[in-house]
Amino acid sequence: MDNDKILYENFLNNDINAFEELVIRHKDNLIYFISKITGGDIHIAEDIAQDVFAYVYVYKEKYNFDYTFKTFIYTLGKNKAIDYVRKQSKLKLLPFDNDKEDLFSEEILLEDKIIRDEEKRFLISSIKRLKPEYEKAIYLADFEDLSYEEITKILGKTLGQTKVLIHRARKSLRKIIEEGVEKDEK
Repeated sequence: MDNDKILYENFLNNDINAFEELVIRHKDNLIYFISKITGGDIHIAEDIAQDVFAYVYVYKEKYNFDYTFKTFIYTLGKNKAIDYVRKQSKLKLLPFDNDKEDLFSEEILLEDKIIRDEEKRFLISSIKRLKPEYEKAIYLADFEDLSYEEITKILGKTLGQTKVLIHRARKSLRKIIEEGVEKDEK
């Protein structure tokens, strides 16, 4: 049993500290994920994430231990974010900005950092050129390291559809990157 599930078991046994630890572990990435669905507004994403954790707190028996806790809250977050978007009459889901903070340590040479920053900008700009559906699939698979089963649940697709979606997304990204590299070489 993974650490999140152990914490959840403790939460089910009325250990509020265990619930708080789960919130602290997952809130930032959940807010980031939700903000991409709601158009990038962090304040709205924070409110929705708070609703997700409030739901988990009130309806703690609804969690299915067959799935990871992360999958559970991302699915709730996605559904609540889509509800928000629908209420705002903006049915178009917006793509990811990929504005995560730079996590390089001070020990990396400035030159290496500049090269990595440039590579990161190139990758992010390439990802932004993907269809929104491909962008989400790449984010969940390659940035959040979720399993196909978890992504299937979050995106509301079948396992086969998810595998095809991720394969096509990676293939499209590879093509975009190759075109960009060829353009830079000329």
